[in-house]
Amino acid sequence: RKQPASSSGSVTVVLLDEIDYLVTEKQAVLYNFFDWPQRAAEQPNGHRLVVIGISNTLNLAEQLMTRVRSRVGKERLGFQAYNTAETVKILKSKIDQASPNQKVFENDAITFAAKKTAALCGDIRKAFLLCRSAAETVMLEHKSKNRGKDGAAVTTATKRPTVRVPDIQKASTRSFFHASQIEPISILSTFEALLLISIAALRKHTGREVGGFDIQEVMTKVDSIASSSGKQQYSPTPSFDQTLNLLQQLYERDIIQLKTAKSTFASFRASRGGSGGAWPLVTLLVEQSTIIRGLRDTPHLALAKKFLS
Repeated sequence: RKQPASSSGSVTVVLLDEIDYLVTEKQAVLYNFFDWPQRAAEQPNGHRLVVIGISNTLNLAEQLMTRVRSRVGKERLGFQAYNTAETVKILKSKIDQASPNQKVFENDAITFAAKKTAALCGDIRKAFLLCRSAAETVMLEHKSKNRGKDGAAVTTATKRPTVRVPDIQKASTRSFFHASQIEPISILSTFEALLLISIAALRKHTGREVGGFDIQEVMTKVDSIASSSGKQQYSPTPSFDQTLNLLQQLYERDIIQLKTAKSTFASFRASRGGSGGAWPLVTLLVEQSTIIRGLRDTPHLALAKKFLS
């Protein structure tokens, strides 16, 4: 939207990426950043200053202190996750740039990789990692087949390998989607583990792979599982605000996905003292077996096995 510029006609735009990491206890840095435009406007003959913050957290504004929110504008622009078609287009473009004269991936493999990541999280970085993992494995297998007993390279007429759908499937069941998530799961706090098990139990019992769960569903499941466990360590269960903070911790570890959607949670939000905007939907990004493996050496293994096995 066009705004009248200062007498000099100059407008300075400051773009702050990953501002989630600036949310400290006092939030002083964020306050100062978003206070800059007002300070600039108060200066004689000062230039107009616009500060734009980019956050991975969908409801970051609601988590900020009141004095910081007073400096943050009300205009927000949400970016939707890439769908399958968009992911395919980006992957093909990047692959063609890297290997313009050699077909490295079959088209079906690219489409499968796009569908895999789009269904889980829509994060294009995950699609890049999945394709790279598959390609590296295929090349290593190809090189090992073309070496003699002494390890020296052997010249053959075999054409260069291409990545196929089975290669993507193998990559998606290795460290890319599983082992890399075991470590962050293994160090979860008591209530983070309880929340993760509850979300996984919801997915198991409902069969809902996509679309996510609203916070009311999640909190109800947390209460149920904590009560059924009979263990004091899971009581009292987290409040609404505490649940939001716990979800944020799981999100930052790439264990869950949070997506804001136009919803009908108004009555629930009002009853909990919420305000403005839709609360995010929660989608699990890890498999039940990964959760159990991650909690193997923790006090929460029995709870995970009870509700997820």
